[in-house]
Amino acid sequence: MLRRNVGGVDRVVRLVVGTILFCGGLFLLIGESSLGVIVAVVGLLVLLTGVVRFCALYVPFDISTARSAANPRQPVCDCEEWMKQMRAKPGTTESLAPHHSGGR
Repeated sequence: MLRRNVGGVDRVVRLVVGTILFCGGLFLLIGESSLGVIVAVVGLLVLLTGVVRFCALYVPFDISTARSAANPRQPVCDCEEWMKQMRAKPGTTESLAPHHSGGR
């Protein structure tokens, strides 16, 4: 089985660009342009890599835009922990916004 190496944003970009290229290639085929075949095939390949979430060109370079089990999505803040701290210290003048754990 192929290991997924195309992540969320990468996948959406591939699906959008692939669809545009494929439709553009089909449009060029109406005008009997040989360029239409090339554009449609490239669009279909880009679209396919977005659908299956695997890009063979990423493999030799060990690139992956997909999240791995070792690197799961981290929350921006631990709001539950922040609420516990705020309840424990009711008279503090600390900011009302949750504490951010960085990353942004």
